[in-house]
Amino acid sequence: MEKNTLSIHKKMTEKIKNIEVKGDIIVPDTKPDIVNIMGTNANPYIYKEECTEGKYRFDGNMDAYIIYLSDNGETKCIQTTLDFMDVIDDAGINSQMSTKYRIEIVSVDTKILNERKISVSVNLKLCFNFFECKNIEYIDNLNMLSGVEKLQETVNLNTVVASNTIKTSLKEDVSIDETEAISDILRSDISLSNMENKMSYNKVLSKADVSIKMLYITETGKIGNCEATVPIMNFIDMEKVTDEDICQMDYKVRNMNFKPNSKEMKTISCQIDFEVTCEVYQKKSIELVQDMYGIDKNITFNQKSIEVQTDAEVSTEIVNINENILVEDIRSLYDVDCRANITNKTPMGSGANYEGECVVNIYFDTGNHLGVKTTKIPFMAKLDCHTDDIEINFTKKHFKLNNEDVVCDIELALKPNSSNYKTIHLIDEVEEEECQEENDYAMIVYFVKDGDTIWNIARDFKVTMDSIIQTNNLQDNAKINVGEKLYIMK
Repeated sequence: MEKNTLSIHKKMTEKIKNIEVKGDIIVPDTKPDIVNIMGTNANPYIYKEECTEGKYRFDGNMDAYIIYLSDNGETKCIQTTLDFMDVIDDAGINSQMSTKYRIEIVSVDTKILNERKISVSVNLKLCFNFFECKNIEYIDNLNMLSGVEKLQETVNLNTVVASNTIKTSLKEDVSIDETEAISDILRSDISLSNMENKMSYNKVLSKADVSIKMLYITETGKIGNCEATVPIMNFIDMEKVTDEDICQMDYKVRNMNFKPNSKEMKTISCQIDFEVTCEVYQKKSIELVQDMYGIDKNITFNQKSIEVQTDAEVSTEIVNINENILVEDIRSLYDVDCRANITNKTPMGSGANYEGECVVNIYFDTGNHLGVKTTKIPFMAKLDCHTDDIEINFTKKHFKLNNEDVVCDIELALKPNSSNYKTIHLIDEVEEEECQEENDYAMIVYFVKDGDTIWNIARDFKVTMDSIIQTNNLQDNAKINVGEKLYIMK
């Protein structure tokens, strides 16, 4: 029998790694002693990946900003970078694989060891998915087999056309509204939005907006915000692409550097290095035989199962958080940042209840110095899955000051990262032989058992589904009940 070929981006395995990034930080000689730590925020990213036979290694950095109150009453910040490295051992990993990952900050803990030394510990959750581009052979035309009943399913999936990876950098001087020099950057944050692409002439034009937001303090103790949205655009060479294909982009941060320029320039220098992977797919609808049997023949077949990416829309669960946080001694609101993570999962039938917390860091003016308050807001969502890899995106973050309350209006979108992958079954070998047994009955009475379907009953007795449906006056999609009596004609 002739075989067809599918070129697919096959999901091979997924791994979740929990690691602790920690280190002791010495206060630079140019900064005063520490009295109290006010807050710590961090930006983790992986700058190097390597897949080898049976092993995946990743190296990363965590840029941390430690805000503290000094012995002379000033607000200061220590900016430092801690590195981390780990290895995933798995016999299924090989050098041809690609990865997609997500890094989640679970907790941040900072302690004063003495007035010149700080201990920092950040717990990270890293969710990895491993993929390999494979050409899979299968038999899709079984019409030449006579006297065979087939259970078929229409599957819509994405077949690989091409993929390519490039490196690109964003360099931008973000203006500040100050006449005095910046002393420290207190926190930095980046996000990507408006990602789009255009395909033509064996190239893909990728576009995205990078939003940069920073909080800083000047040499005289004045707190300020600056932000900018910077577009990035790249041409990626891709053979055989058409404007009817599907293009998916994956942006990985490989390096970040934020540094105040001179007082005269009134800017902060920002450099962000990305690795951009472009994957182009073609939508394909195919009929796959899930099961089959012969009426007057014995049919044996070999079937393989693979997990593939489909064109199904990824379902998300929206969670709204409306909370008033009391902040004592607040004069004005400088900035708010937040992160969210899942803390517990309780299986419930086909899905699970997910409990999580949204960690909100509020930066405010006390009248004397910068104040920082951290609050954890719990939330819950029910999802139709059991995976531990839940991606959480903030679709709305709005904060305002009402007397001493910070009014939080937050919207989260929870998405299981495995939801647009489907296990399909492909037949790659079929054998048939004539039946040697002779049937000596014309009709039997069968009582439906738990788990029975019309297809399974027809297969077991080697009759057609239509014969059971017509003999028992059933509908094509009829539900049969346990204990129900069926007449089966041979």
